Amino acid sequence: MNVIELARQASLAGGALLLFLETAALFGLFVPGGDSLVLALGALASTGTVEPLPLWLALAAATTLGQWAGYFWGRKLGPGLERRVDPDRLRRARRFLGRFGAWAVLLAPWLPVVRTLTPFLMGAARLPAPAYLLVSALAAWIWTGSLTAVGYLAAAWVLRFLAG
Repeated sequence: MNVIELARQASLAGGALLLFLETAALFGLFVPGGDSLVLALGALASTGTVEPLPLWLALAAATTLGQWAGYFWGRKLGPGLERRVDPDRLRRARRFLGRFGAWAVLLAPWLPVVRTLTPFLMGAARLPAPAYLLVSALAAWIWTGSLTAVGYLAAAWVLRFLAG
């Protein structure tokens, strides 16, 4: 295996794992930056090191699975979650969810702390699983696709600009 292939596999697997952990294990509360990661990986794809479509598929699938895992953890752990999360962060996330309702699930990926807490809160609130699973999957695919594309296009523009 050459260095390029190793970088390709590491970026796909590492990026996917971090996005999964961000929402499945509340990792995003301690190490935020999922959106920066997706943008950076999109930029990496513009160099040809990683193919954009497999990258997007891996990131979207991992984000979706992480959100679903977080939802089911929220259903299982519910009340215990409230004692472990910073009250201010929990209050902000609940306010956001109450204000926007079902739209909150679609908007959550764009807001770092809310993105991390939404699956748990929706599970703890016992939002019907089929509705949550469908809308959160749609949100994950839109979010990762948008940021991957922005990172890819911005990096391509910068590289052209620097080349003169």
